[in-house]
Amino acid sequence: MSTTTPIPVSILIPARNEAKGIHRMLNSLDTLDYPREYLQILLANDNSTDETLKIMYDFAAGKNWITVVDIPERKPEEELKGKTRVLAMLAHETTGKYLFFTDADVALPSQWIKGMLSELQNNLPNRAENMKGIGVMVGVTGMKKDSFASIMQALEWFCVVTVNKLFSDRNTPTTGMGNNMAVLKEAYFAAGGYEKIGFSIVEDYTLYKKIIAEGYDFRQVFIPEVVAYTVPPEDYFEQRDRWIQGAIESNSGPLYLGIMQAISLPLYAIIAFFSWKVSLAVFLITFCFYSFLVLRFESKLKLSGYTKYLPLFALYLPTSWLLQFLHYLFAKKIVWKGRDY
Repeated sequence: MSTTTPIPVSILIPARNEAKGIHRMLNSLDTLDYPREYLQILLANDNSTDETLKIMYDFAAGKNWITVVDIPERKPEEELKGKTRVLAMLAHETTGKYLFFTDADVALPSQWIKGMLSELQNNLPNRAENMKGIGVMVGVTGMKKDSFASIMQALEWFCVVTVNKLFSDRNTPTTGMGNNMAVLKEAYFAAGGYEKIGFSIVEDYTLYKKIIAEGYDFRQVFIPEVVAYTVPPEDYFEQRDRWIQGAIESNSGPLYLGIMQAISLPLYAIIAFFSWKVSLAVFLITFCFYSFLVLRFESKLKLSGYTKYLPLFALYLPTSWLLQFLHYLFAKKIVWKGRDY
């Protein structure tokens, strides 16, 4: 990307009852290394019942590149709801060529925008047949090593994105990531926007899939400059229930990876009943695969300190997904951000 001709970009940030942690996001917005005259930030308050809106207004005061949008209450006749509805409204207010999506609980790196846009210069040979150009780019989100929960979930997130990168470079789409993603505005509206795409509890994946279906290229951006950090959810199972429900509705590939993890622990036990040596061998093969992924993302993203947690991670991943699927099966409803879906 030429430094003399910056690309206008718009950042869309929906927030609902995020007063407790939104300061991390807002502070990181101030550090973004991008010309303010080419930057538009839209902060959307989605009917929060806490101090989220006030915090947004205080932060935006005196900054003409930041606009606070107070989303009206949803009317019964509206088809869209939740985050999908908010993003649909914000998209019509954008002025940028690219729309950057993130969440209110994410801390962005200073080079985030430049790092994402640098992928536009990465001409992969197997994309020559695509005439519309790159329509969607997915970044990397992880967690700091602040606690056992954050370490395990960070390893999981980084490993998933590493797998996505391996597939993406081989021209195989995987999934979007609503807290670290950029789409060409032209591609968003070519897909019809969320008004045409419709409501989804995993709105990032449906948008990603629809843009690719319109003939646009896709990329997994895998460089240190785009690594953002989120925090563990207050309700681990609530977040995962939403993911599973969305994956089932959209029949996405990650659903099958989750199922494989969920059945692996019982599978180890069944195999061990006949031969503990075979069971151990299967576990070690899996462990080696995890090790490959961790070593790869540490090297490519210039991260460190994760390999020592591999033995715990190899036990955590199948256990957590087994418990998660059991929780989902017995959950009476899907709840997210205080709303039922």
